[in-house]
Order: sequence, then C-alpha cells, then structure tokens
Amino acid sequence: MPHGTVAVLATDATFDRAAVLAALAMSDTEEAHLDIHCIGRCHGPSAGAEALAADGLAADGLAAGPIAPAGRPDDRAALARAEALEAALRPVIPRHRRNIAFHPQALRDGSAGAQLASTIRFADWIVAAAPLDPQDRRLQIAGLKAGLLMGGVPVMLVPREGAETAHAPARIAVAWDGSRGALAAVRAALPLLRRAGLVDVIVVDPDIRHGDRSDPGGDLALFLARNGARVEINVLARSRPRIPEVLVRHCLDTAAEAVVMGACGHARPGKALFGTTSRGMLRLSKIPLILSR
Repeated sequence: MPHGTVAVLATDATFDRAAVLAALAMSDTEEAHLDIHCIGRCHGPSAGAEALAADGLAADGLAAGPIAPAGRPDDRAALARAEALEAALRPVIPRHRRNIAFHPQALRDGSAGAQLASTIRFADWIVAAAPLDPQDRRLQIAGLKAGLLMGGVPVMLVPREGAETAHAPARIAVAWDGSRGALAAVRAALPLLRRAGLVDVIVVDPDIRHGDRSDPGGDLALFLARNGARVEINVLARSRPRIPEVLVRHCLDTAAEAVVMGACGHARPGKALFGTTSRGMLRLSKIPLILSR
C-alpha cells in the first residue's frame, strides 16, 4: 500500500523534467503515491501587477518576463496546454509504475495561489524545479507559496541539472539557524535523515548568546540522535561574503547529497516566500534543497 502522497507542480516539460524524475525516485523509495499536476496558465483580466502582488512574487524578486496584457480568459486553451504538457511528460514514467496519476488543469492568473492551495493541501511532499530561471515562473512560485504557507507542506526543490537523492544517502546537510522553518524541515525529512550515513548539522557564524546550550547545534544534534540519525556538527566561520556561499562550498567539499533548511528564517505574513539565505541557495546549489516554513 502507498504511504502518503508526493505532488509535482509542472508547468514546462523541459524545465520540470528533473523534478518529475526526482519525484519518481522519492515516491518509489517512500512507497508513496505520485500526483503530477500539469498546469496550463490562463491569462485573464486579473493578469498584471495585481496578480503578481497577490501571489507574493514581487517581494521575492523571482518573477521574470513580461506581464500578460489584460484580456478575456481562455480556459479551453489553457487546458489544452496542460494536456499537451501531460503528453510530453508521460514518456518519462516507467511502464511498471502504477502509483502515479496525472492531473491536467487550467489556472487563472491572480487566483492561482488559492486554486493550487486546494489542489495540493493533502500532499505530504511537493517536488518542484528550483524556480530561479530566466523564464516566467509565476505559476510555479504561486504553487510553492500555496504549499509552504497555506498548506504547511515541505518542498524538495531540484536544481535544473537534476539530482536524485539516494534511498540511503551517504551524507545529508542540515543548514541550522534555530528557526521554526529549519526545525519543520528537519522533522519532515526525518525518514531520509535516519537512513543517511551521516547528518551534517552546519551552523554558520553562530550567536551563542541565544539558545539553551553553549554548543551551537547541540540541541538539534541530540534530537536527531534520539531519532536514530548519525550526527556530526560543523560550526563554520563566515569566510565568504554571503552565508549561501559558505554553505555551498562546505556541501561541495563534503559531497553532501541534499540540504535541509528553512525557507525563511523569520517568516512574517505578507513577506517574501524565501529568505535571503534560501534565495541564495536556490541560485547556487547543485544539490536538492528540502525546505519548510
């Protein structure tokens, strides 16, 4: 029997292929059902700056490309695009897999976030391609926001080059800043962390005045050890101008296979979906990011 649901939000056959492959591996490993939501974008009267703000993209600086002119929404054309996307992605699915369903749907600008929140609210995981790209990725960001903010669903973001996390990875990194989002991401990733050969808790330039222990990351390491993970703590100096650069360099040097972290260190309603560190990791990381808020 399947255990839980992994959901992919696909808007482009080329861009999202890596996410589909990663979701196939995850759903197979976790014996979970896989829902692939093929989304066709429907431009309508609400398309424009208002839609951009409504989906919370301007604050993240992640949207690119021209904003569609206002006009009569064409749901049939959008659904046709979604069905064409399904046809393009179906050859990626192995014939023996039976725990997979495709869901083509048309979404209108401006209301995409609310529609997607209803679509994915019962998913256990969202797998998506990392959204920083020259293309217009507004629908994808709306879906991530719906999952992270409205549904509390953890997200695995896969780099454009593609990357599949092994069933029992040798090393998984946890970027630890003590935030609620980082702890939520750790809790969501516990099955993977238990299987890992080593969990590397990374603390960059810690402020040891805060917290209950004098050793940075110690509380988290104890939590992980009591949950069956093998843990190592690495306290790193801020040797580079930006924290993401320090994290990426360390992950490269230690051959980490994924990074677990909070999407935003200090989430507040109406603010950006991603924090400074997670935005930097999206741009720089060549391995999957496991995020939560």
